Amino acid sequence: MGAILSIDFGTKRIGLAVSDSTRTFAFPYGTIENKNHEYVFLNIKNIISEKEVDLIIIGMPYRRGIPMCMPTGKKAEKQRNRETEKSKKVSMEDIISSFVNKLRERVNIPVEIVDEKLSSFAAEENLKESGISSKEIKRFVDQEAARLILLEFLQNR
Repeated sequence: MGAILSIDFGTKRIGLAVSDSTRTFAFPYGTIENKNHEYVFLNIKNIISEKEVDLIIIGMPYRRGIPMCMPTGKKAEKQRNRETEKSKKVSMEDIISSFVNKLRERVNIPVEIVDEKLSSFAAEENLKESGISSKEIKRFVDQEAARLILLEFLQNR
């Protein structure tokens, strides 16, 4: 059994965490600047090799247990379509889904989407409680969020 790589995806920074080979512990592993997909994929491939990763998990925002990118019913779908037309913005869920699809094409290991349950908020709270300064929190919050995503995944399997 190999390690698990956890990803907290952001449009500016991508937080990373890895498990040990027994999949018991979760460790923060750093942050990748989200310059472009190829840069990110190269870094991820290096980590897969270095840490002997055989599973990647990536956090996806969920609402009440349902992926936010999945409308529930025709009314919700119509509302989402109206909002999309108004804003012409791509949702974070769509961005993450696109990233996951591209990542799956580039790595030869499974990539699973998991519920992130406000991991960035919880990560920030953890760091504040540990006495880290506001300036340092920004530096560590993404990898701590990835660690929390991984920790929950390990506890629930």
